[in-house]
Amino acid sequence: MAVFPVKDTIPSVEFIAQADSANREAGRRKQVVSVVLLVITLFQLLQLPGAIIMHSALAIWSVILGLVLCGCAMFFNRLGRLTIVSILLIVIVDMGCGLMLLTTPMGLDVGDLPIFDVLIVSDLIAVSLLPAISIFPVAASNIIFIIADLIFQPRTPMLNMMLSSNMAYNSIIQPISLQVVVAAIAFIWVRSALRALARADRAEEIAELRRREIEQKQQLEHGVEHLSEVLVRASNGERSVRAQLSQDNMLWRISNSINLLLTRMGRIGLMEQENKLLRGEVSRLTEALHVAKALSYRKSETPAPKKATKQQP
Repeated sequence: MAVFPVKDTIPSVEFIAQADSANREAGRRKQVVSVVLLVITLFQLLQLPGAIIMHSALAIWSVILGLVLCGCAMFFNRLGRLTIVSILLIVIVDMGCGLMLLTTPMGLDVGDLPIFDVLIVSDLIAVSLLPAISIFPVAASNIIFIIADLIFQPRTPMLNMMLSSNMAYNSIIQPISLQVVVAAIAFIWVRSALRALARADRAEEIAELRRREIEQKQQLEHGVEHLSEVLVRASNGERSVRAQLSQDNMLWRISNSINLLLTRMGRIGLMEQENKLLRGEVSRLTEALHVAKALSYRKSETPAPKKATKQQP
């Protein structure tokens, strides 16, 4: 008889904790990606009427390109490719700010400098949707763009005048330092928040695992008690008794093996009864044959009676 091993239905605490933590983090990240994507898409739609009013073909095509990228991001978001969606959102923000600066008809002006500050949105998207360390490459690329734009893009006389004055250093260092400060603070804050969430998730998971362990222990005790009762009843001669455990029970395979054993023992018992009856019938037939044989032997040994003869005169 094949005996199935008991399947270990209690997975390790560490494996379940890691799986649950990863699932929760993926769910949180997907929610944030969806919200950010919706906000940026609405922002692009709000820019479209302004671009049409300006009668600027470049501005209109810039907004259309942004909407196309938003559509691609929505497509990848439905596929669950959150990393690709996050990169597309960063590209949309940086591309929008870059085109806004590079397409000014009179060149870079003093009023355009605050647009450099908007680039921190891409930093925040990177640190929120991608690994926290990714904020530093994004911030570095923004700093390179700021410096290159100030050096190579044509400037208005007013901006040249400001850069030639004592305000030049503050005008240049302000957007650059903003990138550095935001990157450092956001990285530290997000890393601390992720660690706190991980600790909270692990505490919840451990509590849930303990509850499952208690339930499984109770289920195991109930199963052992039930199987013991079945074996006792079977040993007392109840041939029809069987173990009744559900398939999700840890001892379900053992109960099947016990039921198979009891079934075969019942068949063996029936065979023994049949053999006993058969032996009894054989004994009776043998005895009857012996009696018949003895009677026939006695009958053959008994002499036949002689016939009376007539006497002669």
